[in-house]
Amino acid sequence: MNTRNDHKKEELLEHSVSRESVHSASDDGEVRHRIAVRAYELYRERGCHDGHDLDDWLEAERSIVGPDITTAGIVLS
Repeated sequence: MNTRNDHKKEELLEHSVSRESVHSASDDGEVRHRIAVRAYELYRERGCHDGHDLDDWLEAERSIVGPDITTAGIVLS
């Protein structure tokens, strides 16, 4: 049986975890936006020729996040 003190600790823990999730999500959104802006700049620098969107995105991602991007434990470089 949980005491009142245990219940309060659980509430504080849940609140701190949800705040971290919000910060992480907003940081992710900001990074994605910066990558998108850089990818568009690369597209414009290349003369607005279609067909290289993935290349532009990956190059922009490397320039913003760094060369060692990890996804689910897999290192892409």
